[in-house]
Amino acid sequence: MITLTAVTKLYNEGRPNEVQALRGIDLTIARNAVTVLKGPSGSGKTTLLSLIACMARPTSGRVHLDGELVSGLPEKFLTELRRTTFGFVFQRFNLIRGLSVLENVMLPAAPLGLEHAAVRARALEHLDALDLGPRADSPVEYLSGGEAQRATIARALINDPPILIADEPTANLDTALTERFLEIVAAERAAGRTVVITSHDPRIWGAEGVDAVVELRDGAITGEFA
Repeated sequence: MITLTAVTKLYNEGRPNEVQALRGIDLTIARNAVTVLKGPSGSGKTTLLSLIACMARPTSGRVHLDGELVSGLPEKFLTELRRTTFGFVFQRFNLIRGLSVLENVMLPAAPLGLEHAAVRARALEHLDALDLGPRADSPVEYLSGGEAQRATIARALINDPPILIADEPTANLDTALTERFLEIVAAERAAGRTVVITSHDPRIWGAEGVDAVVELRDGAITGEFA
């Protein structure tokens, strides 16, 4: 369970161009559930997602993960927490050109010092599950948009994180690929994973299988729906 209490986030604090991205957020993200953060551009949903995923610290307030205060941890502990607890699916994929699909998927496991053969086998298993096994040795720049997204999901799962984080994952996908993404999300939830997604796409927050929708506007929560 992820709990945020009285969380605010300021950018350029104390300067003339100060921006209050989040305002007094109180929120609980349930384990083993799919939660969608919904809102227009500038609503604060991506900032909120970054705090949930320990990629940023709140200006004030507290973030707890399974009862442990994480918002005040030193950076080296947050780095380890991100590696082992969260898998990230980015809107722009962030795959590294010049590397193969398999190499990209294996990359997040490198800092953990695991046996190469075991990581490779796990990466191939994820690629096979996402129908990308035949593309494992292809350079990522040769992938289609849907293939690139599935490669990103395989990469996010390589360290077997209990929490999957996805920021606007369907912004550049057509209806068929969006439905495929939702099928993957449903499978990960069924496997016991927690999934947190930001989206202004009604195909996502209105989908069957979404457990909770949190609506944001101007940095504040304006509604929560189950």
